[in-house]
Amino acid sequence: PKFAYSEIINEIRIAGNERIPEETILVFSKISKNDRIDENKLNEILKNLYDSNYFSFVNVTFENKTLNINVRELPIIYNLKFTGLKSKTITQTLTDNLKLKERTPFNEIFLNEDKDKLKTILRKMGYFFSEVEMYKVDLKDNRVDVIIDIELGEKSKIKKISFIGDKKFKNKKLLNVIVSEENKFWKFLS
Repeated sequence: PKFAYSEIINEIRIAGNERIPEETILVFSKISKNDRIDENKLNEILKNLYDSNYFSFVNVTFENKTLNINVRELPIIYNLKFTGLKSKTITQTLTDNLKLKERTPFNEIFLNEDKDKLKTILRKMGYFFSEVEMYKVDLKDNRVDVIIDIELGEKSKIKKISFIGDKKFKNKKLLNVIVSEENKFWKFLS
């Protein structure tokens, strides 16, 4: 309904929540009984609830001085499982950089962002030809497992570094100031 002016909320009804308590939804919505409400405030409540990243669907209506909030919760991540990795160090580095975490809501957007981020991290580690697949497995009670399947491939190595162009600096001096270095058979000793 269109508001000619703001009205007072006499009652708030929340429906559709399973795990998230009504009090928490009210905190997310930043609204309470006896507040004034108009169309802008309804839109603000909607935005606040979506911004919480706990809901896949939100509907907010105001009728007969009653604010109705209907929600559908996002599933909760039960487990993050890595497959294809043997190194605990790499697994921990990748886990630390994920937006998706166990016991938090599953979000498809974060899944795609995390997949890109993992590929970037692996490239920085020298695994330029690694394959990363991420997908969710639905469980009961609105929970999911997130499977992260990684095929590292061969680590890239620098065979030779050559400097071309103006020779104002000797090659040896330039080699000392760059981070990358050529791969030699004796490098495993250092």
